[in-house]
Amino acid sequence: MTHSDASLRYPLSTGHRGREWRKGNFVFRAIADVLRQIGGAIATVVTLPFRALARLFGGASSSTRRA
Repeated sequence: MTHSDASLRYPLSTGHRGREWRKGNFVFRAIADVLRQIGGAIATVVTLPFRALARLFGGASSSTRRA
């Protein structure tokens, strides 16, 4: 993500009177994005063995089909 992408995605909000720039929201949103990506990676790794077992046994969808 480039700086311009980040500034569009996380605009800096002004303070109470419009003079102060707060970067706190940007920091928290950036941290949330990182945690979301880590969570997605962990979920993928955790589900891989179950996907492999499902493929090995033909999956649930094929066992419910009628001939």
